[in-house]
Amino acid sequence: MAAALCAVALTLLILQFAPPSAQSSPVVTVVNPVPAGTALSGADVHVQEVPVDWVPDGAVTDPSVVTGQPATVALVPGQFLTESSVLGPGLLESQPEGTTAASIRVSDPAVLRHIRPGDSVDVVHQPDSAGNDRQKTVAESVTVLWSAPVGAAQDSSLLSASGTDTDLGLVVLAAPRETASGLAALDGSGRTSLVLVAD
Repeated sequence: MAAALCAVALTLLILQFAPPSAQSSPVVTVVNPVPAGTALSGADVHVQEVPVDWVPDGAVTDPSVVTGQPATVALVPGQFLTESSVLGPGLLESQPEGTTAASIRVSDPAVLRHIRPGDSVDVVHQPDSAGNDRQKTVAESVTVLWSAPVGAAQDSSLLSASGTDTDLGLVVLAAPRETASGLAALDGSGRTSLVLVAD
C-alpha cells in the first residue's frame, strides 16, 4: 500500500509540473480512499486531463459510468479508474473467452472478511437433505471478482439498482459457462462455503 501511494504521489507531482501536452485525454481519477465493495459517489472521483500515453486500457472517461457502482478493489487517491475497477460491464475484462460472472450467496458472510477480488476459491455445497447426499465441490479455482462488504446493509441488490434485497453474503465469481450453471442451481439451498486456494 505504501508503494502504491508513493507511485500515485509521484504521478500527481509529475502532472502538476509537466508542461501541458497538445495530446491529452480525460480520465476519471479517484479523489478519496474507497474500500473494495463500497459504492463510489460523485465526490470520490473527478475528471483529469493526462497525456494520452499515460491512459490505461479500459480507462473510464465519464464519471456517471462509475457513480453508484461498487469498487471491485480498494482504490487510492490519484488512481486512474478502469472498467474493471467497478462492478459493471468491464468486470470480465482480461478473463478467458467464455467466462461468465456468476453470483452466489455464501451461508456464512463472515468468511468474506478473508476473501478479496482476484483470489482463487473452491465453492463447496452441503445439501439440506439428510439422506446420502454429501457436500460436493461445485466449482474449483474460480476467481473472485467482487464480494459484498461484511456487515454492510445496502438498500439495492447487486445486480439491480432498483432492488430491495441486501448484498450480505453475495460474491461474484468468474466461472466457465458450464460451471456457472451449477452455481446458479444452488439457488440458496443448503449451505454454500468458499475455500481459499493457491493459484
